[in-house]
Amino acid sequence: MNKSKKRKQKIITWIALLIFMIIGGIFGFLGALYIDKNLNMFSDNLWTDLLMEAALIASVILIFYVHIIVHEGGHFIFGKLSGYKFLSFRIGSLTIVSDNNKYKLKRFKIAGTGGQCLMMPPESDGYHYPYILYNLGGVIANIVVSILCLIFYWVQSSINLFSILLIVSIFLGLILAFTNALPLKIGGVANDGYNVYYLRKDEEARRAFGILLKVNGLLTTGTRLRDMPSDWFELPPNADLNNHIISSIRALKCSYLHDKMQFAEAKALIEDILENVPNLLIIYQNELRCELLFYEIIGQCREDVIQQLYTKELKKYIKVTASYASKRRLLYAYALLVENNEKKAQKELAAFEKIVKTSPYKADIESEKEMIALIQER
Repeated sequence: MNKSKKRKQKIITWIALLIFMIIGGIFGFLGALYIDKNLNMFSDNLWTDLLMEAALIASVILIFYVHIIVHEGGHFIFGKLSGYKFLSFRIGSLTIVSDNNKYKLKRFKIAGTGGQCLMMPPESDGYHYPYILYNLGGVIANIVVSILCLIFYWVQSSINLFSILLIVSIFLGLILAFTNALPLKIGGVANDGYNVYYLRKDEEARRAFGILLKVNGLLTTGTRLRDMPSDWFELPPNADLNNHIISSIRALKCSYLHDKMQFAEAKALIEDILENVPNLLIIYQNELRCELLFYEIIGQCREDVIQQLYTKELKKYIKVTASYASKRRLLYAYALLVENNEKKAQKELAAFEKIVKTSPYKADIESEKEMIALIQER
């Protein structure tokens, strides 16, 4: 993607977010006036008013999370209707995982997302399978619930607290729907509309998207990356690396080589990707930079190179994703091999072990344990 297209995408994203913020502010202000005028909920008692405002804010937050559940539920329903197999359902960090036809509660969180429903696509030639309804199922579900809330509001014979909450639900549902339907990258993560836009444009993107879903499914059931078909991680010479879904396969190949402990090949590929794939999602860029730092630590461990790699931006990302086992493994290596701080290293190792107990990705955990053993050998 050239600079003008990247600049255009950023402008579109910021304009969309600004519009939603303005609309949200207007609705919030008008809503407060509406409540005060029609419900007489506020009094002359400051503490009573503060308590009422806190209750309203709590209600709004609760409704927002309900809509996140509705959104992910939409992915599940339309995924099932499209022939997909359920893998996991996550709200915040709470994750329900399907493991040998049994459901287990785990903890996992992806920065920049409020939830996620992962499913395995139906068998196909890899290029032709249903993907639109699965991706836009959450948007459809939010709109349907908002319409139902609108109907309930019209049926109401009087203005009361319930009718106010229905209005809030309508507004939040539509906001969540539109922010996922419009092709945007929010917090470095592509939304549903962004995925559909690129999946429709390029059949190689559809193949890549299917592989990404299959990899997630196999990791959940315990299959290591190194044991998956090697051709999954290869791209044709004419593949459009400006397509974020296709370039994700290149990033995934780094993880494949990492799991095979082919660190030199993985390092060379990471450096090539960071230099030549400008449209790679930010979350993948940061993940690759973390691995570059790890390879330097367990390799030559040059202080000047480590300081160059361990930037403020990367430290911030590592802090945000500290719930990932790979980040605790990296911090453990840094404390033990760079800082020579045994006490700090043991704290990171304890945090790693805590994550191990709740992670839904059994194969990843097995790989990370091998990396911990490798660090200890150093």
